[in-house]
This record gives sequence, structure tokens and C-alpha cells, in this order.
Amino acid sequence: MILRLLLREVAPGITLRDLAWRLYWEGAYAPPRSEAQFKMLVGLQRRIAESVVRGLSRIVPRMPYSQGNRKTGNIWSFDLPPILTCPYATFCGRPQRGGPICYDVNTARYSPQHLLREYINYIHLVRQGYQWLADWTKFVVELRGAKIVRFHVGGDVFADWYWQYIKRLAAEHPQVVFYLYTRSFPIVAASPDRPKNLKVLMSLDATNHAALRTYGQHFDHITYLVVGPNVDAQLPKLAETLQWAQQHGKRLIIFLQHTRRQQLLQKLKAYEKYICPQEAGKNVTCDKCRLCFT
Repeated sequence: MILRLLLREVAPGITLRDLAWRLYWEGAYAPPRSEAQFKMLVGLQRRIAESVVRGLSRIVPRMPYSQGNRKTGNIWSFDLPPILTCPYATFCGRPQRGGPICYDVNTARYSPQHLLREYINYIHLVRQGYQWLADWTKFVVELRGAKIVRFHVGGDVFADWYWQYIKRLAAEHPQVVFYLYTRSFPIVAASPDRPKNLKVLMSLDATNHAALRTYGQHFDHITYLVVGPNVDAQLPKLAETLQWAQQHGKRLIIFLQHTRRQQLLQKLKAYEKYICPQEAGKNVTCDKCRLCFT
């Protein structure tokens, strides 16, 4: 699905993927060292896009990081293309009635700018390596005041070398909280040591639940995504997950399939205290809640 979205045309004969590569080759995301340099960079991005077709600059992101929203509050995020960078994905991106379970896939379907940012990030990360990511992180931390950074609203830890990048970043910015949710359990478990300001949450669901006893010890907290109409069949796994988390001093946070949220809330009354406050309809942003990264 993501490949198909990358190949959709944003101008006659120009796909989203073509645009991302053109921006890369012309240096439109070279990390700036000042706000003045950033302003010049934005001008370069606009000129490149407008040279393709008038009005195309409207979908071009200004930087690799994105800053919060009404749900997350003042949390910055660095994202990658979903599915393409999710080697241990379960059912997340597969077609379902009402659309894919993965909300980032759904966002990519309707927001070319969102997917363009993710693919630009992936190209630069693979081609330019750690220093590119480190320099942009320094920009948002030192010049934009980022205090909390989430990795992967879209995407996941897709390789060991990238996991080492993330740990190195956290070590270089001990005053910043970094956190991520992942299904890449073997990658994290193979090298679990990390700075204390990097919080890693194990993302479980009914299909990968068995990994809890093998890998759970390597994670700060445990999350469980409840999906589908047959909630009763998932209750034993949910109970087992809660018991394991309590025995090992870890927090359980339950997330819900968005298209079935009200139905699931009714079914999971016994687990109400463990459901993400946002999912439960409470008026609190992630930066104020802090359950996932404290």
C-alpha cells in the first residue's frame, strides 16, 4: 500500500517518490545551524517544488521533525514510512473493513505531505547516516526548545544500526526525553542497554503476545492494542499481560482500535484504569499525561 501511495502523481509525470528524491539531490534538507540558514533552506525547498509545478510547495515539509498536535501537545516526532520500515509488523497495515488498523497508514492515504516527510527522512537516514539525524536533532533541541521527542508515529526500528543511532542521540541530549513504541523486539533485545532518558515500550497485540515472556524484560513499559470485534477471545491474553507487567514492575497501557473505540471501552470496563487516557476520552495531552515516558 505504501509503495502505491509513493507512486501516486503529485504533478504530471512526477510521483511523490520522484519529488522526495529531487529534494534530496538538491540539498533541500541539509541541517541548518541557525534560524537564518533554516529560512534559506525553506526558500530552496519552495523553489525546487515550484519549478516542478506551480503550487506544489504546499505539500513540501519544512523539516524532518514535526511538532505536536492537539493529541500529543508539545512533543516533537521523527517519523519513517510505515510498513516499509516495520520489519516485525503484525496486522497493522493490512487492509481491514473501515481501513488499515495503523493510523499512520491512514494518515498517509490522505496527507501527501505526511508521507513525503517520512520518505524524505528515510532517504536521508540511509544515505547520509547518523550526522544528518544528529544535526537536525540539535536544531530542534537547541533552537526550537524540544524537550520531549517521540520516534515513529510512523515506522519502527528497522535495523540494528538505526537502533544504535537512537541510543547515541539520547546519550548526546540527556536533558531531553526520547521515547518510542516498537514491535522490533529482537533488535532491541540484542542490544538492550540504553540511556535512562530513552524510554522504549513493547507494542503487543493478540498476534505477537507470546513474545512477552521472551523479550518483555528489555522494555520500560508494555502496551497492548485491542483490535477487532471478538474482544472476549483477547481477554485471557490481556489478563496475562497485566499480571506479567505487575510482577515485573512495569506499567501496562492499553490502546484501542480507533474505529471500534466506544464498543471496546464498554467491553473493557475491568481494565479502565489501564487504558490510555486519550483513548478513554479524557481531555489530556500526551506531554501532560506522561504515562508512556516516565
